[in-house]
Amino acid sequence: MKRFLVLLSLLGSFFAARAREVHDINRDWKFFTFNERDSSMVNLPHMWNQDALSGQKNYYRGIGNYLRYVDISSQWRGKRVFVKFYGANSVTHLMVNGRYVGEHRGGNNAFAFEVTRFLRYGRRNLFWVVVNNGRRIDVLPTTDFTNSYGGLFRRVEIIVTDDVALGFDDYGSDGVAIRCSDVSSDRVEGDAIVRLSSLREKQVTVDVDIFDNEGNAVGSFSSRVRTEEGKEVTATIPFEVDAPVLWQGTDQPYLYRFRVRVSDGTVSDEVTVRTGFRTVSVDAADGFLLNGRPYPLRGVVLYRDRPGVGTAVSEHQVAEDLDLICNMGANAIRVAEGTHCQEFYDLCDERGILVMTDAPFVGAVFLDSKGFYNFEDFKQNGKMQLQELIWQNYNHPSLFAWGVFVEPELRGDDPIPFIREMNAIAKALDPSRFTVGCSNKDGEVNTITDLIVWNHTFGWKEGMPEDIAIWQEQIHSDPVWNKLHSAVSYKCGGSIAHQTGRLEKSRMMGNWHPENWQTHFHEVYLRTLRDDRRFWAVWVGNMFDFGTARFSFGEGNGVNDYGLMTFDRCTPKDAYYLYKANWNESDPFVHIVGKRYAQRPEERRDIRVYSNLSEVELFVNGVSQGVRKGNYGIFIWNQLLLPAGSNRIEARSGESSDSAIIEISKSYTAPL
Repeated sequence: MKRFLVLLSLLGSFFAARAREVHDINRDWKFFTFNERDSSMVNLPHMWNQDALSGQKNYYRGIGNYLRYVDISSQWRGKRVFVKFYGANSVTHLMVNGRYVGEHRGGNNAFAFEVTRFLRYGRRNLFWVVVNNGRRIDVLPTTDFTNSYGGLFRRVEIIVTDDVALGFDDYGSDGVAIRCSDVSSDRVEGDAIVRLSSLREKQVTVDVDIFDNEGNAVGSFSSRVRTEEGKEVTATIPFEVDAPVLWQGTDQPYLYRFRVRVSDGTVSDEVTVRTGFRTVSVDAADGFLLNGRPYPLRGVVLYRDRPGVGTAVSEHQVAEDLDLICNMGANAIRVAEGTHCQEFYDLCDERGILVMTDAPFVGAVFLDSKGFYNFEDFKQNGKMQLQELIWQNYNHPSLFAWGVFVEPELRGDDPIPFIREMNAIAKALDPSRFTVGCSNKDGEVNTITDLIVWNHTFGWKEGMPEDIAIWQEQIHSDPVWNKLHSAVSYKCGGSIAHQTGRLEKSRMMGNWHPENWQTHFHEVYLRTLRDDRRFWAVWVGNMFDFGTARFSFGEGNGVNDYGLMTFDRCTPKDAYYLYKANWNESDPFVHIVGKRYAQRPEERRDIRVYSNLSEVELFVNGVSQGVRKGNYGIFIWNQLLLPAGSNRIEARSGESSDSAIIEISKSYTAPL
């Protein structure tokens, strides 16, 4: 009898697993722009804008065609078949066997088409995908500060289900949203919001099974639901978990699995999602709180592109970015101007990194572009992309805030009514998370979202870095501004190819962005803001340089040089080590500042070292220059004399050390 029960259980697991089949179709696509005779074979993810990455302002923005034959099993007859795209920029059309299936507008989120009635079963079927990254005023974002890379830049899958399917709604979601209404270390209560689609009316059972991080079952709940022919139906299934382990950021990123099955005697479809239980809040005195405890957010701004691939990044590259961010000691990320891939959010869940993600409503940087068009198609597309963003990412505990706008221009048509609509949609769909806007403007726009991030460039675009302290005092003393839940974001350019001994402010729109000014800028901001808990976060822009063909400043290569690391992720700039010295307590290091300025005429110079250790000793040509104690991770030896010729500089603290060779030559002329 026991053997029979075990066999029955195994068979049940087998059929449940087969209730949904997932097949990737990422290899061997034929790609061309104008003529199929000029096609090439590509694998996904793929993007076609190497011209943008080489800094060409007139990079190709138009149509790209992807063709692939897919063998459709005869066993799929009578089932439902979907094609899911996890990202294509920015307008996508699908044809199957020459018949038009549908369109999706927006280059950030996933979307799916049901292709059941277009297929020829037991035969090869032609899938033709037309992607267009051309300029549109009815698809957000309409600005072009960042590159608009064309292509199928994330994976594509064929998904096969039985009659009743989970998800495949209008928003590209998995069909399961875990909404917690009460979270404490004693108990979690909430609802599993399950979205179903069916080809016919029938009575089905929806089962929700919950497993902890070790795979132990901690709860099982179910509900009977009547589906409707050709319509989406939402089922709300209450659940509870006793004595949960809370998701506590980098200290303890504990995750649970929710397995959702729909059946009408046999399992028709199944989806498993991961989530974590936690609360987030903001306090005027203590800043950001995670599960009721102060949790200072040390954040970086992340643009998603890389050299060679644009936004068509691999899971390995996503993990590499997160390794570098964690090594610096950051515990929060703002994904700039769009949504990252699901692998990114999964890894942030696992590592305990808190995330805010921008919606694609972005103001214009240049006068020849516009971020807001006051007509219905524009606004509907913005609302649709926001709803996709929320439904697709609802279950990630790492995500704590939905971005609504970024620096909207307030000239011309008034965007504030549209921003209010977007904010209301986000709050209605997900009351458990904050809404947030990124602003560099005064006035009403800053009072709409729950939180505001002030973007500042004192010492870069205008003024001097020390002006941030004046602004800081103003915002805390002003009774109106002080009521806002404020965070600070800031940025400054710096090129590792531009080295000088003179500390002078760079011109943002100039072609000389010396690294030492960027370093000085970040020292001033860090000292001013690090211990101010009244701001709920500090966001350092940016983590990495990023591609923007319209950026002809700095080195003039179409790369924005605001990053703490170079675009290729190979070289941390000096400012990277400044933040590591203040944010990373577990990885001891010392770093000599300015060592790329290796040839110089000055015999006397201050030598600076960044370290997360308490004391550092400096040696010049083997002779100790004394031990210094740090302040904000900064150690300074004033006006050391370096003799003419080659000098070996070494900094030591315990087992950690760094060295540099500095050559002093009176004949060397430093750049201006």
